[in-house]
Amino acid sequence: MTAQIINFIHLLSLVCWIGAVVFFSFFTAPAVFKTLDRPTAGKLIGVIFPRYYFLGYLFSTLLLTTYLFGAEAVSAWKMGLILVIILATFVAGMIVQPKARDLKIKIKASDSEENSKAYEARFRRLHSLSVQLNSTVLLAGLALLWLTARTLVL
Repeated sequence: MTAQIINFIHLLSLVCWIGAVVFFSFFTAPAVFKTLDRPTAGKLIGVIFPRYYFLGYLFSTLLLTTYLFGAEAVSAWKMGLILVIILATFVAGMIVQPKARDLKIKIKASDSEENSKAYEARFRRLHSLSVQLNSTVLLAGLALLWLTARTLVL
């Protein structure tokens, strides 16, 4: 029974995590930016981000825990993928996102166009990094799901 609970938490965490990334990246963010003006959309996404990253932290912790307490030995591929996902999630949520938020504040408070353009360029680089990290989480998560599904017995 314990193995079944661990397997359930493992699958639930992996699928919810991937689902959150897909839903936010391909549905929520595009709809928000299409529906609202850019400043309002950015403000709303800024409110969503902490919750989005919290889900990543929660599911990654649960996923890693299920690997550590699972009955079967974990393959190096699976452990490598989960570590990549965890690293990308934590870097995006704890380093990149706060820096991007601070730059948005500096852009709004900027007293010169030159400073504003410099801040905007730095923000675009951080946004690009954030997208790359999010893509890494998605691709590695899908690979992990594939490896998990290969051994799943229904």
